[in-house]
Amino acid sequence: MDALFSNNVLLRGFLGQNAEAPPSDGITDTAFAVLLLATVSGKWDLGANQWVPRTDWHRIICPGPFFCGMVRGMRRGDYLEVEGELRALEQDRGVVVAGERFSAKHSIYAVHAARIQRLDRPDALVDFGDSDDDNREVLP
Repeated sequence: MDALFSNNVLLRGFLGQNAEAPPSDGITDTAFAVLLLATVSGKWDLGANQWVPRTDWHRIICPGPFFCGMVRGMRRGDYLEVEGELRALEQDRGVVVAGERFSAKHSIYAVHAARIQRLDRPDALVDFGDSDDDNREVLP
């Protein structure tokens, strides 16, 4: 029987900055590392007849000593696959309306990693616009 609920996230993208991990002597059972992963999607704009890309940034929380040690060497530009669970974290935030300060709840979403895999960097396929497939070039 299938599970009644499911909260699975699978992301594949590039790191936007070096991994944020505690130093070796600061790793405890409650320690965590943070990754910032970029994924790219987009849509075709019919009016302009062009592809309009969109980059989304995902905050990845890597809990525990194992992940802290694993991601420490990861650098901006690394190509990763991350599997985990989407969680919302609520924070109180001050809002000023007509000079008066109010407290408001603000949700921040993050993926709590269950598996991280470093992937080989994909070859980029460049199309020079001609209809022949011979005009495509694979770049490293």
